[in-house]
Amino acid sequence: MAVSDDIRTIIASVIEGFDAASLGMNSPFMEAGLDSLDLATVLLEVQEKFGVEVPSDEEDQYDTLAKLTAFVEANQNA
Repeated sequence: MAVSDDIRTIIASVIEGFDAASLGMNSPFMEAGLDSLDLATVLLEVQEKFGVEVPSDEEDQYDTLAKLTAFVEANQNA
């Protein structure tokens, strides 16, 4: 399964009823309906699943599925 698909699954598990399959790669999470608490929860679960650490001062940079996927792929084996 692709990293982006795994992240979509995480988002769907965090936000009940959210259609993560319809989330575009470049759609801002906030515009898709995630609030800051949802995003923090998603980031925490992404960190746990993929064994990466998003620095707290950089969390706002990963505001789309494309950016978060690229971060995970670049840091997953680091």
